[in-house]
Amino acid sequence: MKKDYSEYKPNSQELYAAQRRGGKELHLATFHNYVSLSPAEKTIVLRVDSGMEEYAMEDALQVLDRLDQEKRGIPKHIPSAEELAFDEERRIEKLERNRRYAAQLQSRYRIRVSPDEEFTGSYCDDDGKEMPLNNVLSGEVIDLRYGEGILDFVYADFETPFQKAIQMPLLFESLAAAYQKQHPEVAEREKTQSKVYLEEQLMAEDYLDYTLTITHVREICYASLYTAICPPTFKQCNVVARPLRQYYKYLMSLQQEYRELLEFCFDDDFYPEVLGHMMPSERFCLYKSLHDHPQVLRRHETFRMRMAAMSGSKMPYGMDGDGLKKRFGMQIVPGDQHREFAERYGIELNKLITRTQIPTFINVGYVFCTTQEILELEFTKMLEIDMRFRKCQRCGRYFIMKGNYDTKFCDRVAEGESRSCQELAAQERYKQKVADNAALPIYSKYYKRYAARVKVRQIKEADFKKWKFQALVKRDECTNGIITVEEFVEWLEGCFPNRGKSKK
Repeated sequence: MKKDYSEYKPNSQELYAAQRRGGKELHLATFHNYVSLSPAEKTIVLRVDSGMEEYAMEDALQVLDRLDQEKRGIPKHIPSAEELAFDEERRIEKLERNRRYAAQLQSRYRIRVSPDEEFTGSYCDDDGKEMPLNNVLSGEVIDLRYGEGILDFVYADFETPFQKAIQMPLLFESLAAAYQKQHPEVAEREKTQSKVYLEEQLMAEDYLDYTLTITHVREICYASLYTAICPPTFKQCNVVARPLRQYYKYLMSLQQEYRELLEFCFDDDFYPEVLGHMMPSERFCLYKSLHDHPQVLRRHETFRMRMAAMSGSKMPYGMDGDGLKKRFGMQIVPGDQHREFAERYGIELNKLITRTQIPTFINVGYVFCTTQEILELEFTKMLEIDMRFRKCQRCGRYFIMKGNYDTKFCDRVAEGESRSCQELAAQERYKQKVADNAALPIYSKYYKRYAARVKVRQIKEADFKKWKFQALVKRDECTNGIITVEEFVEWLEGCFPNRGKSKK
């Protein structure tokens, strides 16, 4: 019997999960990215999925073309000269745009350069022509320190690009609604379901939906690292405004949650009498309980055996330089046992020697598809190593505490500034110190006066050097209240009485 859910009221955990899941129109898990972590070094290595690029989808797109011709009766489109010229212009525009995006991202994050040592957001087709990528981070490797990804996300500006992106879909949909009202047969035709024949067809259609989606959300996605490598797909691209709003609400809800979590779990000044004795992990558990969020978190862990990538400096995860040198320097002389082994397992003797000489490392990591998954993973890994954050007393943003270095200001350079909060705070402290210290301007005044007399040889250089040392002592005595300002001035006046100009 079919169930009627019209009166069903979801609980808070179901509502929370629904917010993070997307829906029929908004698909959040487009990329399948990989991340490995090193708790000892507090580092994160992200490997971005490259499967949603045209070169990776070439076979599936060819299958879709064939189905269109054979099953749907859609003739093969042969572009005109004008269309080819327009496509060439668009290719060049996209390449230039990708270079700008790539340069911006490269300046903000530690992105490993491509094998050709040029980070351009492009690839070459079979004819050697440079083609733009849909996502300039496709296939790239990015290095982060624990906490950097979350801080980057919680302070990203999604509002500005969203307001820009929503304008055109709203206009288009209002025009489309008016047209469909006048032509109801068009609306009926759009409701017709498309028949599915092959898996490759679904892959190609998902890819085409993604390429249309990215034209609307590109600016929003590039506002932060995690949104750039976890872009969404709108499944009904003729209706864009609604899933675009859903995606924006998804990001803003996540941003608000992790801002609250940073304060609740790591801020020493947040209800210290209530939470001060608790570990960040305990605070996290309490936060989840108070908000009625799920307290069991699931991850998609992968276990790989790789020759090319180490995830540590000790076996079985990796080797240090001496270990690698020793391993590759081994001289393996094949004997009877090698030949027997090779014959038993059907491997050539020289391949067996090479294979046993090259070390293999365990690489444990995680697959993540959505922004929520990578935020959740990074945050819980920070809890495992008991990281520390502090709110900058100048800009009000949280920053990572490094080692035993105790500071109240971050090293972030705010927009419109040329120096970090630490540098600006130091400058402000110095200015305040000068303003509060009456002895400093007095000392500066007499220093300039007597230095000018040295230049015209009214005071000897040696006498001036001796005076500088004595004046600094007196200045500090005045600062510390040992002598009064009046006594300091009287002493300065008496050091080099003005004898007037010398007569020739």
